Amino acid sequence: MESFLQKRLLQRLLSLERKELPSFHIVMLPDFFVDHFVYFDSLEKTCQDVQSIAVRGGGNQPGIPQRIQQGGNAANTALGLARLGMSAHLICQTNPLGLHLLQYLLGKNGVDLSGVHTDGNLAMTAALEFQKPRANIMIGDPGSVATFTYEQLNNHDHELISSANLVGVTNWNLNRFGTDLACKVFERAKKQNVKTFFDSGDPSPRVQDIPELIEKVLMNPQLDLFGLNENELRYYSNSPCKTQTDMISTLESLKKKIPARVDFHTSQFSGSVQDTVTVIPTIPLLTVYRSTGAGDVWNAANIFADFLGFAVDERLLFANIVAGQYVSSLDILPPSLDMIINFIKNNI
Repeated sequence: MESFLQKRLLQRLLSLERKELPSFHIVMLPDFFVDHFVYFDSLEKTCQDVQSIAVRGGGNQPGIPQRIQQGGNAANTALGLARLGMSAHLICQTNPLGLHLLQYLLGKNGVDLSGVHTDGNLAMTAALEFQKPRANIMIGDPGSVATFTYEQLNNHDHELISSANLVGVTNWNLNRFGTDLACKVFERAKKQNVKTFFDSGDPSPRVQDIPELIEKVLMNPQLDLFGLNENELRYYSNSPCKTQTDMISTLESLKKKIPARVDFHTSQFSGSVQDTVTVIPTIPLLTVYRSTGAGDVWNAANIFADFLGFAVDERLLFANIVAGQYVSSLDILPPSLDMIINFIKNNI
């Protein structure tokens, strides 16, 4: 069955009219972060080393691998879509250094940055990646992401939103005005029949605001696609679901409250709930180099496949493969269409 589905997906990808892909315009807002990754082996040894350095009054700990790359749900999703060949546009607020980094990280890979405002503060995250136990600890300064409002959008931004095929709002968890921003962006989008997408990010910093978000955004018929992972599902369903069976059952219950299609991703499987539930397992990976950004790349591939009319199982398998190739590659860029086609050919 899996081999048959992969062959069907491969044929779908090979038959795509590549020249038509840039005619799909996706607008993402409002977040871009500079992600500074620091890689450690053991959490216990790292804590011991840091403590011993601190006790002696400070010092250096050389030999720690580090990397700087693009971050932020909107920026990552836009980059993923651009790498697959669609026209992706980013609206966010940063500072002049942020724009310079965006041009290097996203602009040269095809993302339109005409909606970037440079009158704010750079958002940065230090991501501590541990191998034992496998964990990712993110220490963030949200900069202007925390205060971005609908009122900051200018005429150009409104034009981008109104002429898009889809507009996505992300990173609600770090944006104090995220509920209002999503409501007003989706209202404007729907006046032009533009499809809408929402991914809140980890809602744990704003548990007290979840009921308002559910009422004003998630239950609003102006939302078309709602993306989330297992951690977010637990918050929005108020359920400790841990097994795949529990998660799928909880998803079905959540969908009864939400008019939007619910698209769900985990490292083990993904699912889509509309009238029925479709679940597709992920392909096991031999090596995983990162976990940060996997959900954003999955969302980008999911949106891509949705617009191109993939069958639900094809769409989920495609998104699983794209995210899997991203986390298992040394390259910090999301994969291209050709890379995915080659992977499927080799995997079959």
